[in-house]
Amino acid sequence: MSDEARNRHRIPSLLAASLAAGAVSALLYLSVAASFAFLLPVQVAFGRRGRKAGMAAAAAAVLATFLGHLARAAASGALAGPGGLGGLDMLSLVLPPAVLLSALCLMNASFWEGRPKVLAGLAAVALCSLAAVPAIVAVGSDTGYRTYLEERLGSLFAPLLAQAGEGYEASALRASLEPKALVEQSLAVIRSTFAAFLYALLGASRWLGNRLSGPGTPGREASGPLAEYRLPYALVWPFLAAWTGVLAARYLAAPPALQALSWNLALVFSLAYAVQGIGIASHLMKRWNLPRSLRIALAATALLVVATPPAGTAAAAILPILGVTEVWIPYRNLKGVGA
Repeated sequence: MSDEARNRHRIPSLLAASLAAGAVSALLYLSVAASFAFLLPVQVAFGRRGRKAGMAAAAAAVLATFLGHLARAAASGALAGPGGLGGLDMLSLVLPPAVLLSALCLMNASFWEGRPKVLAGLAAVALCSLAAVPAIVAVGSDTGYRTYLEERLGSLFAPLLAQAGEGYEASALRASLEPKALVEQSLAVIRSTFAAFLYALLGASRWLGNRLSGPGTPGREASGPLAEYRLPYALVWPFLAAWTGVLAARYLAAPPALQALSWNLALVFSLAYAVQGIGIASHLMKRWNLPRSLRIALAATALLVVATPPAGTAAAAILPILGVTEVWIPYRNLKGVGA
């Protein structure tokens, strides 16, 4: 077969693969329950077929998501009448997946070649965070939404509080389950952690999607094993500066917006170093020739410990500390850091 014939055959094949990946991505997003995995099919398209196929899959996913929302709205009658969904409403439904898919495309752009992988992740999370800030501010200032959440929590806890009776323990339980305080605490947590959540979602989707793309593919080659993951040494300074900002914001009673910014920065850099900590642990287990079954058992045990408060909080802090201290302690290089 000539090169021209191969190209004529390759273009329809790439288009079909991109459309299929975009359709699967949209179905995952629209399912809600599996929406956390909707970036994976697009990343697999990047890994198996290259950047053009990945970009086409992302565009197809956005279009399919829009059509899916449109079909749902039409089926429920939300498009009819003066109170139906308008153009801005439909845009607000499609914007979140579009922003995340755009960030994934940014992470796979060619200009990151030869540069530390973490820079692509930080640029992507910055893009998503800037897009998310207006929505988070709007949710926090929407009194109607706050009232709705308080009423829902109040009705959820009412049977439990009715059986609590009287006394000190019952009063303490009522204070801990006060709907208004819970809503305020929940919104504060969202404001302080949303960038870290986005960073984890994008990073995990890219790495796992590349792993799923199969050996020898461009995406898999661009995403090495965790045992080799290492951040640039200079990144320790933004890490330390971010946590210094957290302490300063708390000590000086800074406005909530500044506190949220400092926490988001600190958690994003901590996640990056936590991945390096996982890489160090993986490297050491390989060096010690631990059986694969034992490595899997240790990883599962670590996940269970992290998911068990309050020990999980202390355990979760170990990984970023392990990662950042590699700047001074050569865990993976007995000849010394930087050798």
